[in-house]
Amino acid sequence: MLHCPTCGKHYSPDFEICPEDQSPLQADATVMDSPPADPLVGHTLDEKYRLEQRLGVGGMGTVYRARHLLIDRPVAVKVLNRLFVEDEAARTRFRREARAAGRLQHPNAVTVTDFGESQDGYVYLVMELLEGRTLRDVLAKEAPLDVARSVALMLQISAAVAAAHEAGIIHRDLKPANIFIVQHPEVPAVVKVLDFGIAKLASELLDDEDSLTLTQVGAMIGTPRYMSPEQCDGAELTPAADVYSLGCILYEMLTGTVPFSGATPLAIAVRHTSEIPRSPRDFVSSIPEALEQVVLHTLEKRPEERPANAAAFHEELLATADRLGLEHAAITSSPNMAALRSVATESPSGRLVIDISRLRETVATSSDTEMTAIRSGLASRGSDGHDSVAKAPAARQPFPRISLSLTGSDQAKKRIKVIATVVAAVLLIGITLAVRSRFVASPAEALVAASPSPTAEPTPSPSPSPSPSPTVEPNKAVQPKKDGKVKSFANKVKRFIKKPF
Repeated sequence: MLHCPTCGKHYSPDFEICPEDQSPLQADATVMDSPPADPLVGHTLDEKYRLEQRLGVGGMGTVYRARHLLIDRPVAVKVLNRLFVEDEAARTRFRREARAAGRLQHPNAVTVTDFGESQDGYVYLVMELLEGRTLRDVLAKEAPLDVARSVALMLQISAAVAAAHEAGIIHRDLKPANIFIVQHPEVPAVVKVLDFGIAKLASELLDDEDSLTLTQVGAMIGTPRYMSPEQCDGAELTPAADVYSLGCILYEMLTGTVPFSGATPLAIAVRHTSEIPRSPRDFVSSIPEALEQVVLHTLEKRPEERPANAAAFHEELLATADRLGLEHAAITSSPNMAALRSVATESPSGRLVIDISRLRETVATSSDTEMTAIRSGLASRGSDGHDSVAKAPAARQPFPRISLSLTGSDQAKKRIKVIATVVAAVLLIGITLAVRSRFVASPAEALVAASPSPTAEPTPSPSPSPSPSPTVEPNKAVQPKKDGKVKSFANKVKRFIKKPF
């Protein structure tokens, strides 16, 4: 076995250089001496940050667990290696890391809180302290990962990189060692993307002095196993280079191996630029074909044939996960109890044992049905005037509304006047007919009530000609009074018709 003197990891004799930090590997000693103590442990930077423990070593700096003395809070401090302190290019690149990371604000990107240079010559960067493990550690023990878990992690990773691309930042060194998984007991895993130390601000051009010290023709910055073909060739980079690195990481999570490997960084770079990767389903046959197509799309040799940036890749992966029914943090609906019972088997103790593969198929089928119904309901009419697609019964049609303006044009006022006239005329006719029917019947009823009932008693003498009944006179006197009320009401209606408002 060989081990790396920088990161301390062990590799098989097939490797000569550490894939993580490109340090020459050494043979394991028969007797291991205790490692020398880190001189910075216990040191205080700018009288604010006391370094308590070394957490890891990277290509440009060392990360320490520290404590902010003023507010008594644990933080992570990355200190630039002393070997690079005198190198102005490295110091400038480290400052660019602070500026780039400080501009990036996203839940899946590490938060940078401070940056400075101490009086004793140390250049440092202060970040939030994360509790968990890197994706490299997870893959070393658990790869290949479950399909749903791989997709859920990659959706968070690509979301952070998409935010960086939107801010004009190209990471250029995406790899499992730079991806941290924070795991708490009661919440799902949260992914944090680390180390923008060699990121390039695409939206800013360096001045002439920085260009001379930072850019070197043909220089390769990154980890060869996850580098894009154009990065291996030292060409100009675009956000599509990060998409290629994301594809390599997703490939490794699904299959347990990287797309290309080799004994030397140059051999790996040559394979990236010239060879086509093997199908992920050759390693794990249970990988869905649709997901395999997404992975291979990110590993196209030409940048223009891949998703243009991490946002486009994130959208493509999210749509594929929804079609396959895979569980992830961005899912908008969850299966109900009926769906769970349909794919579960009840144990003798009464518990439901759920078949996760059948559940995903059920969720994917229901999702496709809902989307078809929605699209059908929103289908427009064809050119012949008929419905091209039957509308879904669940789709609600908007109610037509009539808007009447009371203070509009002359035409609108005339229309309102006509409507009011018709309504008033109908009311007038109805009221007139009701009143007339009532008062015409009243005199007759009065005459019948006033006429004497016939009797058998003889009259003593012939009576003179009958005079008008006395009950008729009161009715004649009352009739004009009631007719006057009708005329008064009619006059009011006429005035309303002439001037409704």
